[in-house]
Amino acid sequence: MIPLFILLLIEILQGGLYVFCSAAIEKATGDAGRAVMLGALPGTASSAEGFRNTVVCANLLAGLSCGNIVASLQTTTLSGSGTGYAKFVSADEKSLATTTMDDSTSAYCPGAPGTYGYIQVFYAVPVFSPLWATLAGTTTWNGNTVVFARSALAFRNEPFLSASVSTGC
Repeated sequence: MIPLFILLLIEILQGGLYVFCSAAIEKATGDAGRAVMLGALPGTASSAEGFRNTVVCANLLAGLSCGNIVASLQTTTLSGSGTGYAKFVSADEKSLATTTMDDSTSAYCPGAPGTYGYIQVFYAVPVFSPLWATLAGTTTWNGNTVVFARSALAFRNEPFLSASVSTGC
């Protein structure tokens, strides 16, 4: 009876950790999207790594590691350059375009006023539960068994007038 209770407790803790991390990255993604939309990015957010560290991670709840975050920011226009929202969808149109789980190669473009943006943020939630390890679609990332919590946000940039925003992407 005790081993079953311990297993149940571990599963509850694992599920709680996943829900907590999901809610935390939802908040961080929303706050980061608002900063991009308004053209209020700091000068340190001129690269994907800078965006992740100074905008996304700055909005994480306490206790979560910035090292577990992968962020992607893409922009497009509906006419002219870019391919519209199709840029954010897979070729078979059945899912969202995949993001590399490596910040050094993830997409980063805050765009210009009036462009459409799409942010994807992933958080590598550590898996310590034996049931999650076999049933939850875990993967090995940076040497750890994790399951990714994901948040996404689509938006249109406001007509901002900030000189600190890099639009040449």
